[in-house]
Amino acid sequence: MIQFYSCRIVSHIKLVPALQIPRGINSKKMKRSMEYNNYNYYQYTSSGHEAANYHFREYHTSTARFDSRHVRSQGFDRTLTEIRKWESATDCQKLKERQEGQFLDFTIMSYNVLAQQYLETMPYLYSKCYREDLEWPIRQQRLLDQFKESEADIVCLQEVEAEHYYETYLPFFQSQGYYGTFKQKTRKKVDGCATFFKRCKFSLKGEHSLEMRKNGKHILNRDNIALISILAPLKNPSKEICIVNTHLLYNPKREDVRLAQLQLLLAEIDHVAFRDATYLPVVFCGDLNLSPSSSLYSFLSQGRLKYEHLEQKKLTNNGSKIIGKTFLPKDLHISDSCQHLKALEKRNCIEKAVFSSGTLTHALAFKSVYNSDKFPKAHMASTYQNDWTLVDYILYSENGEELDEPEKRELTLLKRLRLPTDEDCKKTWPIAQ
Repeated sequence: MIQFYSCRIVSHIKLVPALQIPRGINSKKMKRSMEYNNYNYYQYTSSGHEAANYHFREYHTSTARFDSRHVRSQGFDRTLTEIRKWESATDCQKLKERQEGQFLDFTIMSYNVLAQQYLETMPYLYSKCYREDLEWPIRQQRLLDQFKESEADIVCLQEVEAEHYYETYLPFFQSQGYYGTFKQKTRKKVDGCATFFKRCKFSLKGEHSLEMRKNGKHILNRDNIALISILAPLKNPSKEICIVNTHLLYNPKREDVRLAQLQLLLAEIDHVAFRDATYLPVVFCGDLNLSPSSSLYSFLSQGRLKYEHLEQKKLTNNGSKIIGKTFLPKDLHISDSCQHLKALEKRNCIEKAVFSSGTLTHALAFKSVYNSDKFPKAHMASTYQNDWTLVDYILYSENGEELDEPEKRELTLLKRLRLPTDEDCKKTWPIAQ
């Protein structure tokens, strides 16, 4: 019997949970210049690793509660609501009529909440923001209001301060019926990633954390982490889904470090999500700090990257110092197919254990809800880094995407509420030069 599970994925684009457009933005500084709150719900259909189906729906609400001090934000909120409109995937009408009780709708929110300590230690990034909008008590309440309003079934947060997790986020989400997990960055960095899910819809079948710092490995000397959760719908516990939550290195000059982090993470996902010669459906959320035009995005979406002749740090084709055949140190035992050597041995696939080939591959074909060919083409934006760009993603495994019948796919995107395009951002939120 084929069953359908519906997931409505919610993602937040990063621009201050204040929901207010600042009077101006420090034009040359990073993505934390401003934040606004918005949700995206993506609806997918999937025929899981056997016959299960999952749906993602994208939905967006852009408001938290306002008081008289924040009347100035109302115009911004209306503008954002006008921009964020529902779009249906081109093939969503092909889905067959579904029977009551066969499906589980669930929502996933991915949101970089901006660690308060980073905000306070880098005030030059927010010099043109209203000061009261940056105060933690105000930001905290707006974030919680936003989470409560969204009613997302799964919430993936990045830049969660450890202190705030235990004092604010965990008590709040527990009061709303969620179970929470948290992984702090290494070397006692202040923040990390947190994943919450509603106990009335899911049970936790497995929890895995990944530390991307490897002692003695220069290319892996940063403190980024990832959190991987295996969730089972209570209505059909055998049809599990893999939820990935991460925040990769920001430094725009170190694409090589992000690639190394991705290779580690993909190997871990391969290990955790592999089941009987196939993979669980995977939803990959986070602030990846890479643009849709980057070689790293192509690697995620196409499953292949020839790195041998790329420049060592920026991964461009015009550098004098190239990477060469070897990328990750061999003693990490992660193959160029982004798989752990032990995992390949266990699967009797040792022939796939290729190292120092000059090319990386992976078997987890990912599709981005922000760059899907099921919607009108547009350059969407989630942050400002010298220009409006996209660095925050919800990706999903697209095994079976080529099938003509959407209800038989693992994950099929049905709807989304569009992100602002770069042109929307330029017209609506001009940056002070």
